[in-house]
Amino acid sequence: MKTGVVTFHSAHNYGATLQAWALQKAIKKLGVTPCIVNYHPEVIDRLYTVPRLDTWAKRMQYLKKREVRARRRKLKIKYTRYQRFLREHFALVGDYTIYEELIANPPGLDCYIVGSDQVWNPDHTGGFDPAYLLEFAEKSSRRVSYAASIGRERFPAQYRNNFGEALKKFTAVSVREDSAVGAVAEVTGQEPSVVLDPTLLLLREEYEEIKVPTKRAERYILVYMMETNRRLVQLADNISIATGLPVIQRKPGRIFRNELESFYTHTPGEFLGEMEGAEYVITNSFHGTVFAIIYGRPFLSMLHSKTGSRTVDLLRSLGLEDHILYEARDFKDMKQFKIKNPRELKKRVEELRAESLRFLCGALGKEEA
Repeated sequence: MKTGVVTFHSAHNYGATLQAWALQKAIKKLGVTPCIVNYHPEVIDRLYTVPRLDTWAKRMQYLKKREVRARRRKLKIKYTRYQRFLREHFALVGDYTIYEELIANPPGLDCYIVGSDQVWNPDHTGGFDPAYLLEFAEKSSRRVSYAASIGRERFPAQYRNNFGEALKKFTAVSVREDSAVGAVAEVTGQEPSVVLDPTLLLLREEYEEIKVPTKRAERYILVYMMETNRRLVQLADNISIATGLPVIQRKPGRIFRNELESFYTHTPGEFLGEMEGAEYVITNSFHGTVFAIIYGRPFLSMLHSKTGSRTVDLLRSLGLEDHILYEARDFKDMKQFKIKNPRELKKRVEELRAESLRFLCGALGKEEA
């Protein structure tokens, strides 16, 4: 059986790319042939393509011309390296930029899976996009959602009927967060399953296939911000000064007082290497939190202002709520953010992984994981 995944695989974002790669690998381990439906709409592409220099300069009016050119060079390097990673590590099928192309020439697969990531968040898809509800799928094909996320507690009112009608055609529905259960139940009349993010379906060792070990000899703090947060920056600066450890971070410009380097142009595999080698991880990213857990790094999470609920749901499910720092004044030292019971954590992840794989097996028509 050939199964196609529809997700944000083309987003130049470590979490988006790695969850897609992990789901592709997990499906293959179940004896099913996976591929990634290469749907990359303009609403996604425009966030990562390299703009003309004059367009870039208008966006970056607050920077000097020399720095504008330097940042654009970094963006070109990142774009080229990221695109190469996608070509080398994804089994891409088709080349679709609008939904109508999928309707006119569907991939012709036995099963389609939408997810993970915020594929049902209209803020990310430019409104309601039927592609992420698999409306292009052939009538004979299975339609499945795996760990789909909506980034909110309810579907927007203007799209509830659209989501409800589309989801009723699915063979199996699952979401990533507890907070999304009510939203799906409201429009379908049935509660979906809650499953792990695809990145947690794999063992740490399985990422060796794509991981590039860090070449750094010195100890360092890895800061992974998906939105700039002044409190997080100040806290990380203070921790860096207190520990004497420099910071590496993902933004293109310098942010921290004791900053060693930006890993802005790193591939997903290089990001994994940096995560593995970090002394401490400070993040407001869901997947920054996930990979700190996978690599057993001491970490603290300061919640993203819009999507922090997914991090809360994950950490509660794993018994790691004490890694959330709600107020900077509550910080004492990084010792309080060391993973305290790694054996218990491993056991809990294994239980949730088994449940999630059982869902995936059933959705694909397989008997057991």
